[in-house]
Amino acid sequence: MSLVVMLHGAGATAAIARQQTGWPAKADHEGFAVVFPEGTPPDPAAAPLFRLNPQLWNDGSGRGHVARRGVDDVGFIAALIERLARELRLDRSRIYVTGFSNGASLAFRLGAELGNLIAAIAPVAGHCWIDRPRPARPLPLLHIAGAADPLNPLEGGEVETPWGHSEYHPPVRRSIERWAAASGCGGCTERTDDAGVIWTECAGCEGGIEIRLAVVPELGHVWPGGPRLLPERLVGRSSRRLMATEAIWDFFRRSEPGTGPCD
Repeated sequence: MSLVVMLHGAGATAAIARQQTGWPAKADHEGFAVVFPEGTPPDPAAAPLFRLNPQLWNDGSGRGHVARRGVDDVGFIAALIERLARELRLDRSRIYVTGFSNGASLAFRLGAELGNLIAAIAPVAGHCWIDRPRPARPLPLLHIAGAADPLNPLEGGEVETPWGHSEYHPPVRRSIERWAAASGCGGCTERTDDAGVIWTECAGCEGGIEIRLAVVPELGHVWPGGPRLLPERLVGRSSRRLMATEAIWDFFRRSEPGTGPCD
């Protein structure tokens, strides 16, 4: 089997990620394993709560209690993958990571630091906080963002978080630019599909890998195709112009050995 690691957003839980994305049904239908690990709350002895005890990932940005405490989420996910690979007899060449928001940012970091374990990444509504990512091998990337995301704005800017503090978020395109530069890509072009989704696709990348950004019109800080679980005034609107779980699984399948554009 292949494995998909799904990383929840800031303040969320594994149960929320399951509800938000629909990955369990997709895994049952397609015959792969999916795992929903959980981040670290400020008070590990108490139940996680979105506002009062939010679970976070140490995504390399230096933000939050996980950064101050030096929580080793890279080591945690590496150990989790190794354990599951043994217990489930996984195909180690088909281990993929996706995530939402803060979990998407950790997916970028894992791709940069665990390229020897991971075959491809697909962050949704997050940012690559690593200045110069250097994956151990060319690593395919599908990055999905909302054109109307108030918490991960397309052009960057100051963001008011649900926890009442302000922080700067860089432009969304900077993440794919960093990944393309690390992958030796020759240039990126844009196209718009029939649903109005704007695709940025980079060509000439090392190993013939795919590096793509999908910007979904009118979408806020919501998993594309999934339910909006927070008030619209905080996260913006949902959208079904792109079904993220379907698109990500198709992308992972194209990244499998023997199915890439150069094979």
